[in-house]
Parts: sequence; C-alpha cells; structure tokens
Amino acid sequence: MAKVAAPAMALQVLDMAMQVHGAAGLSSDTALAHLWAVARTLRIADGPDEVHLGTIAKLELQRARL
Repeated sequence: MAKVAAPAMALQVLDMAMQVHGAAGLSSDTALAHLWAVARTLRIADGPDEVHLGTIAKLELQRARL
C-alpha cells in the first residue's frame, strides 16, 4: 500500500508547493520543478499504480477467504 500512497502523496505535496510559488515553482529558480519531475519519473519506473492496487486487492481477498 505504501508503494501507491507515498509517491502519490509526494506528488500532491509538490504540486501544491508549485501552486503556492506560482510561475517560480515551474522555473529553475526553485528546486520544485526538478523534484516534481524526479518524483513523477520514479512513479512510472516503479510500475503502474493499477498493478500495485491489483496486487493489494488479491492479497486482501485471499486474507478475507481465510
């Protein structure tokens, strides 16, 4: 579950920070744009959220059957 929740929350926090900083959040004046790009890339490299959520669902269904 952390493989889905933590990266999504990190992107949400970075997105809010970029909104607060306005155009500066998108420029190279702050590290926000770089951090957002790295966080998004790591989410893609780790695998789709749907795959992780499907795995969690299978495990929960197996646990519920017992």
